[in-house]
Amino acid sequence: MTHLAWNCRGAGGSLRSSTMVHLSRLLLSTKTQVCFISETRNSSISSSSIKNHFNYNDAFVVPSIGQSGGLWLIWSDEVDVSIVGHHHHYIFALCTNKASHLQYGLVCVYGDPHHRQSSVIWNRVLHFVNLNANLPILCMGDFNDIMHASEKLGPYAADVARISEFCGFIKQCGFFDLGYSGPAYTWTNKRFSSVHTYQRIDRCLGNAEWCLAFPSTAICHLPIMSET
Repeated sequence: MTHLAWNCRGAGGSLRSSTMVHLSRLLLSTKTQVCFISETRNSSISSSSIKNHFNYNDAFVVPSIGQSGGLWLIWSDEVDVSIVGHHHHYIFALCTNKASHLQYGLVCVYGDPHHRQSSVIWNRVLHFVNLNANLPILCMGDFNDIMHASEKLGPYAADVARISEFCGFIKQCGFFDLGYSGPAYTWTNKRFSSVHTYQRIDRCLGNAEWCLAFPSTAICHLPIMSET
């Protein structure tokens, strides 16, 4: 199975944008079965338009609030997906791979960039995990948080208290960081001429059941790209 989490950082305003064109090619080349797209900043594009554009079996949309947020989940006909919960910061789904008949839980998160709703988001994630305690669960997305001070490069020190809180949420849910290959950082403030900062705020987490069911799971960070 191939899953993709993609923060388009506002480039979802048009399905004809260069970012969306690039994403279409990426989905085709990687044969991605489930793709989570966050921070679309769009409330007007329908699920039918999205699935037709990307040539996928179905799609689910959480519209943005003004110019903030916006989540899309798309999936191929190789996977049965049932949406069981959603909010402006997450989508919860129960998925079944049709080839293996293996069921698993999927948690797609776009963390609160202002950190005001983090505890609410994670309490709902924990509730979903507890309801599906025997299932493999994959949690992926842009968490807008880091787990270690080394995951931030910039002029200002990482917020140790926030790191501790984030790690506490992850531990409470029984998740493990699934690691990665590729670039160390997934986000930059793009202030290259002055004070630039890099962070690893995008990641994939799994529970013990996921690690047992999919011991060969491999996570790859893609290079940061800019809308042109």
